[in-house]
Amino acid sequence: MGTKKMSVGQVILLSGALLAYLVGSGWASGQETVQYFTSSGMWCFVPGILNIIMLYFGYVAYGYAGRTRGIDSLAGVFEFYVGKYIGKLFVLFAWLFTFCAYVFMIAGFGATLEQQVGIPTAVGSALGSVLAIVTALFGLNGIVNVIGKIGPFIVAIITFIGVVSIFMFAPYITQGAALLASGEITVPVAGGGHPLTAGLSFGGCSLLLCSAYVARQAHDLREYKWSNFKLIVLIGAVVDSVVPIMIGYAHLGNIQNSANAEIPNLILANHIFPGLGIILSIVILLAIYSTICPLMWSTISTFFKDEKSAKYKIACCVFAVAVYIVTLFVPYSTLLNYIMTYCGYSGAIVFAACVIRYFMIRSADKKSGKVTEAVVAIEES
Repeated sequence: MGTKKMSVGQVILLSGALLAYLVGSGWASGQETVQYFTSSGMWCFVPGILNIIMLYFGYVAYGYAGRTRGIDSLAGVFEFYVGKYIGKLFVLFAWLFTFCAYVFMIAGFGATLEQQVGIPTAVGSALGSVLAIVTALFGLNGIVNVIGKIGPFIVAIITFIGVVSIFMFAPYITQGAALLASGEITVPVAGGGHPLTAGLSFGGCSLLLCSAYVARQAHDLREYKWSNFKLIVLIGAVVDSVVPIMIGYAHLGNIQNSANAEIPNLILANHIFPGLGIILSIVILLAIYSTICPLMWSTISTFFKDEKSAKYKIACCVFAVAVYIVTLFVPYSTLLNYIMTYCGYSGAIVFAACVIRYFMIRSADKKSGKVTEAVVAIEES
């Protein structure tokens, strides 16, 4: 196993699917970026660096368990690294975050439509819920085929806005940082209000967000070279970190306008030219769509494995309706702030435990020869 080489197209598709999963409403809307990156002032880059480290090594640890032990579930990965009981606790962490992330992304769907085109939040969130149900019924493979094509487009548009905006607002970045530091302007702060804790929380959220998906993909891609899987993970980690750093500094330079917006990236887009705001609204909706569908799959498939069963389909519908009701009463920015801050810390604990155990087990495997020579060759390729 592990000798096939992926084509460039496959790498792009799978990287795009991972990115589409990662770049949900908070990333595309800019609300997450303001709370984690912009709030750190001139130290805006710190959360991004920590996110790269946590995503790459965390997902490589998941991949090693799938490739060398044939584990095809997140529960199996966690049990392999930390034992049965702590493993169940880690699964609970991941499940709670995917559940909660789905909630604030449905709210983000409604908030985007309301801010840009005036559609009531209740109507927009209902539309997002219906789209999530319809797509989740296709199962994981169907979801990957859809979102893998959307991911690169989303990233390209947001990256364009980030590059143009940082040039536009670069002269005002230090001024924006001073306004934040003085307290004259305030923004919602996620991750404890310090760049390091913000990075741990943001990285923890990113890690938990795709945990079930990456664990399954690592197992399913065992026939390909180990370096192919690591490249996919690296692309996802770098893009998911570098683009928010740029956007974070752009918001810092435009802090007076971005501070109180539910969808801050729309402010940047409309500064470039008004029509771009409409395009970005569509991109944000696609980004949310590309994330809520696998989030629903992750949440429901934990209890109902058979994606073709009536129980799975009914559970998707009931779950979507229950979440929709919650979003009618709690604002999007509030949901994102509380959910990501506290769930992120649990993700940081998962990262530390699994990565430390990964290095220990990999070293022991090579010394003892318990893993086959073919697997060791994959690991070193």
